[in-house]
Amino acid sequence: MRAAAAPPRPGLDSPAVDLLVGCGAWSLPLLALTFFLQRENSAGVALAFYLLALFCNQPHYMATIHRAYHTAADFNQYRFFTVYVTVVALLAAVLAHLVPGLFPWLVTLYLSWSPWHYTSQNFGIAQMMTRRADLATTGPGAEPPPADPGVRQLLHASYVASFAVWLVTLHAAHDTADPYFHSLQLSDRLATPLQILGTLAFLVCAGAAFGRMALTRPFRSLVPALTLTVTQLLWFVAPALLERFGSLALPASYFSAGALAFMHCAQYLWITNYYAAREAGRAGLTYSPVRHYLVLMVGGIALFLPGPWLASRVLGHDFVESFLIFTALVNLHHFILDGAIWKLRDGRVARLLLGPNPPVNHPQAEIQNPESKIQNHLGWLMGPSPPARMTRRALGAALLALAVLDQWQYYSTSHTAGPIALDRAAAINPYDPRPAFRRAQLAEEAGDWTVARHELEGIIEFNPRNSPAQHLLGEILLRSGDSAAALAHYDRLFELYPEDLGVALNRGLAATGQQQPAKAVASYERATRLVPDNISAHAGLAAALAEAHEPGPAIEEYETVFKLCEGSAQPGDLTGYLDACLRQADLLTTASDPSGWARAERRLQRAADIAATQHVFPFAVEALQRLATVQDKLGRPAAAAKNRALAVQAAAFAK
Repeated sequence: MRAAAAPPRPGLDSPAVDLLVGCGAWSLPLLALTFFLQRENSAGVALAFYLLALFCNQPHYMATIHRAYHTAADFNQYRFFTVYVTVVALLAAVLAHLVPGLFPWLVTLYLSWSPWHYTSQNFGIAQMMTRRADLATTGPGAEPPPADPGVRQLLHASYVASFAVWLVTLHAAHDTADPYFHSLQLSDRLATPLQILGTLAFLVCAGAAFGRMALTRPFRSLVPALTLTVTQLLWFVAPALLERFGSLALPASYFSAGALAFMHCAQYLWITNYYAAREAGRAGLTYSPVRHYLVLMVGGIALFLPGPWLASRVLGHDFVESFLIFTALVNLHHFILDGAIWKLRDGRVARLLLGPNPPVNHPQAEIQNPESKIQNHLGWLMGPSPPARMTRRALGAALLALAVLDQWQYYSTSHTAGPIALDRAAAINPYDPRPAFRRAQLAEEAGDWTVARHELEGIIEFNPRNSPAQHLLGEILLRSGDSAAALAHYDRLFELYPEDLGVALNRGLAATGQQQPAKAVASYERATRLVPDNISAHAGLAAALAEAHEPGPAIEEYETVFKLCEGSAQPGDLTGYLDACLRQADLLTTASDPSGWARAERRLQRAADIAATQHVFPFAVEALQRLATVQDKLGRPAAAAKNRALAVQAAAFAK
């Protein structure tokens, strides 16, 4: 009679690794360290995580491919994903290169789906660790405590709520638009209540779930799931609230690079390594973690690097754009395939991750025969013959060499790269725009507008969709004083990037410099629609309306500027506020309406008081002198004389 199977250990590795890597306990220190280092050396942090991606992020994608394609049975079980979804992804890669308008939609889908993928993994691991803890505390032959569907639903609801908080943040209105990301531009009036509601739902549902679990389980068995829930808080809810109510600004790619992506991928490798070892052991095979990792690493390189390099070197496509296309599609394919194969309701997966108790749901739940391994459906290349082994080694060596080249190229085009490294990088891949862009940045820092302009115009001629080059060229044209060229440039960008606040504002500046008030008004009106609380947009619109001889709308627009400035409490807004006061007063006093003169008097008096209190004496002098002129018009010479005397005193302080 066969002895009863021993219950599984509570974790998959050592308790420290399980808690730190698997449950994300290292999130707070790693995020804090990354945040601190980025403030000191952002280029160095970017280089470090680009290198780490080679050893952690890219292998994690290959782990899913290896799981789905490893045996003929796996390949056939997931045929819809291993064949048809893969073919669609390859076709999408071709189309994205041929139809540029498709590319931003792929990036938007990838960036919106990515946090949900992270959420699903965290929730699945929380369920697994809780179940393993239950099984580990069960005596031999005894049944583990029954699962509580209500707890699962509450915990799942909390994870969904945390994802929703970040999704709203991702698609809320931003001060600057990413041309590769189509935001829903949710207004603050809608986004803020949704974020607060999602946060409350997260806290209430998570609290209720753990409260119910604490009634039937010891606290120790709840630690992994509780740690993962705190991880959800740190990854999703806290950054969203800091961006909404604090001073933290996060890019749309927050989840696709850096510390979060590294932690997610390390978590994935932690669980897939355990799964691969258990599967090999039950099939009677020898498992080598080093060999398994090398396969994943080389496979990860094959997923990410050959495609962009071939598309740029062979097809002459912008390397950075090709890299982003392949990154988005590899991730989307990974999300779909991963969602299909890592399910605890799959009997085979459950038996390996939870222990012997979960039932077998279908024939595939049993461990596959070693003879059905991958070489049976990938042909000669994976066979045991010497030529096949030599070919595999040569391909592996070529991929590793490509990885070294790619890392060198990234380093040689970084913010720390000098002219010699940039020239070498440009020679290796002439379709990589980063060397020319870095040369333009160096020329800009040196004040050499001609060289910077030449480099950027070359990039744009090759790829007009290169947003960083387009934006930097516009700024250089403005700063160099060529407002005619700047306006022509921003006229094009105004059509290319209709949701970019910076483009709208700079076009307004260029149009003002060229004395084209109609274009300036149209530009600033778009800016106010994009970000209704942007002070510069409303101030520019008011000035443009005044230039267009529309004093009434200009006066009311200045009122909007005052409300925004008074509600902002930012010291940097003071000068703009005072200038707007003087401009509005000029408009009010040029009319022949005494009520307008009285209104100008009140505005100038407030400006003079604020300027004197804040020791901005030049503005105080100007406001007092104009105030005296208005009071003369109103028939109050005594008050006018008093303010002229105060203006003299303020002028003495200014000296």
